[in-house]
Amino acid sequence: MTNAVPHRAGRGQPSAGFTLIELVVTLALAGVISLLLLQGISLATTGLDRISRKADQLDERRGVDIVVRRALASASAAPAPDGEPGFTGTPTRLSFLSLAEDNGPGLVRIEIRLDRAGNDRSLLFIRHPAASTSEPHVERSVLVPRIREFRIAYFGADSITAEPAWHDRWEGIAYLPKLVRLIIDRSDGPTRASIVVRVWNAG
Repeated sequence: MTNAVPHRAGRGQPSAGFTLIELVVTLALAGVISLLLLQGISLATTGLDRISRKADQLDERRGVDIVVRRALASASAAPAPDGEPGFTGTPTRLSFLSLAEDNGPGLVRIEIRLDRAGNDRSLLFIRHPAASTSEPHVERSVLVPRIREFRIAYFGADSITAEPAWHDRWEGIAYLPKLVRLIIDRSDGPTRASIVVRVWNAG
């Protein structure tokens, strides 16, 4: 009976495992693939951020549109109890009377104007009772922050004999304009399309 002697690999036989060149090539390929994946993730994130910003801008514009349309839906040109004009408009300020929605019966004064206080100019929406009281309840909210450009225009005939046209001001006129156009551009965004609102109670 003979003992089996284990066979040892000689120098001429290949050893198991990877060579140094194979490891270097594998690491290089893994690095390239990782870089491509990171680039793809970065591009996808940038695209999502842009879509999110555009969606926010659309929501903000839609919100301003809804607020202005709802406010102007019941606008009145009749003089206020305090003697102020019922409707007056300048390039940066719009003030008019409207029916109260949630504060009970009566009229409210609504004002849409550009707030120039400080470096951050904002578009304000102000609402308070039209009747003069010692301590009026004033509701103030910011419609759009960081305003770069804001202009209001008014479409209608500013006299009985005049043809309807766009005007920068609507002051001292006993009736309402037919249309109100708001141009709103934020300092941190692209130029936006203007908002045009029809005044239903216009004469």
